[in-house]
Amino acid sequence: MQLMRKRGVEPNEYTYTCIVGALARSNKVRQAKKMIEYALNLNLPRKKLTPIYNAFISGLLSDNWSDNVEGQASHAASVIDALSMLQEMHDLNIRPNVVTVSVVIDGLGRCNPPRCNDAKDLVQHLEFTLRPKSGTGYTRPDVNARGISLSNRKIATALIRAYGRGNDVESAMKAFRRISVPDVVALNTLIDACCRCDQLKIALEVFGKYVSFERWNSDIPTIDSADDIAIKPDVVTYTTLISSLLHLKSKAATKRAIKMYRDMKQTWMIYPDTFLVDTILSAMISSGPIGFNDDDVRFTLTVLRDGEFLEWEGRQYERRKRAVRAILVGCSSEVWKNDEFAYGLMNEDAEDPLFKKKGWNEIDSGFRLWGSGDGNFAEQEENTSVDSFLASKGWNDMNSGFRLL
Repeated sequence: MQLMRKRGVEPNEYTYTCIVGALARSNKVRQAKKMIEYALNLNLPRKKLTPIYNAFISGLLSDNWSDNVEGQASHAASVIDALSMLQEMHDLNIRPNVVTVSVVIDGLGRCNPPRCNDAKDLVQHLEFTLRPKSGTGYTRPDVNARGISLSNRKIATALIRAYGRGNDVESAMKAFRRISVPDVVALNTLIDACCRCDQLKIALEVFGKYVSFERWNSDIPTIDSADDIAIKPDVVTYTTLISSLLHLKSKAATKRAIKMYRDMKQTWMIYPDTFLVDTILSAMISSGPIGFNDDDVRFTLTVLRDGEFLEWEGRQYERRKRAVRAILVGCSSEVWKNDEFAYGLMNEDAEDPLFKKKGWNEIDSGFRLWGSGDGNFAEQEENTSVDSFLASKGWNDMNSGFRLL
């Protein structure tokens, strides 16, 4: 700001939006509010002040909250500040938008316990108060309040996330059904909410209902009802479901996970990311080599092979290769011997990086076979009473440390 004034550049709403957001994220609430006061003195149109308040509320609720008492108390105080700023917007006739409401709902959902009912009441209140009024002073139910409603996709998604944290799958399903055309973000949020509540069966039913390659790839898509909606999944969709299936640690669930992974790549042409690869490998090798059958070996090697083409930090991929190699060595299955990638994995040099750095793998043991070498060895030993090899090492000059009392 000082540099801008020095160069004669006047700050605008974008300047204040960035500064207020950064100050709020750094927990400098007083300074952030001061910048909002400066922005109010610019006499900007009210609609241009909404993003500035959004940046403040978003930064305020982006604190690294935790489940302990201190973290929850800090987050609860931030939620109170956010709601007071929402009231200030109403008093100054600054209309909140969908982003404002979604951020506040997410903050209410991260309270302990989640304040889901308060979030829903807030949406209904804003939907009623912000709806344009007719000439007679009554609200018009046919006009939407700038998108703020329970059927708005972003708001409904935030509510689904809050219901998932509150272990309320039924309400999450109702919130999802209110969306006329749900997207993959809303679908992923609902599936995650079901998995959080240990309702994997419902999550799989939702996936099967809305994820259909035939309907999605249809030349003439028709959406006459909710059953006709087809959503293209992404890697997050499959990561959530595959992770939940593998955590069951049953053969049937593992078989289902293997099929989903294959469909993800072959049907939808979705390639895994490092998080999905790491999740699968950790789940597959967590129980050790006992019970590691042929299908498990093939699946693990397939995922490890896919991870070879991803960008890993440092030597993370090498560590995962060593972990898989250790499991293959101890398991009874030998199907890996027919796999070229696995065969190379088992026979590659597994040199420890610490040993390589210290040069410990290059130390000469000094062992020699006596009498080896050419014929000059015997001639060299004839003229001395000590062994030349021991003398070269200085071992004949070593002080024993023995002393006579």
